[in-house]
Amino acid sequence: MSDTTERAARRLLIDYTRDMALSDEDPAQIVGRTLTDDAVWVTDGRELSRDQLIAHATPVRKNVTASDMRIDDLLVDGRRFAARCRLGAEHRKLGHVVTELLLIGEVAVDGRVRRIHQLGRTPLAERPEAGA
Repeated sequence: MSDTTERAARRLLIDYTRDMALSDEDPAQIVGRTLTDDAVWVTDGRELSRDQLIAHATPVRKNVTASDMRIDDLLVDGRRFAARCRLGAEHRKLGHVVTELLLIGEVAVDGRVRRIHQLGRTPLAERPEAGA
């Protein structure tokens, strides 16, 4: 199961993030192939519904022109994973923005992500206003 979990975690972090921001594909299809129907996604203590995740693609696609996810650490234990990564994005108004992310997740038997708890922060040196 660890190989399936690692593939699911990488698919979430790299493919899902890229596709939700930069592809023309229907966001509902991206969410459907990456997350289970009963998936729980909590970001910075706020639970996001499936509809909220899908709706998030519209403003992201409007404002992000490029993105790059760097996985610094990925730990897998059975169906669970933890990741420390950095998401860099070119934002139309803000310029280059980097967000550091910590994620803890669980993968279902079918290889889709079932649960995500995510914490994010933008380091002061990476905030666009810090360089102004």
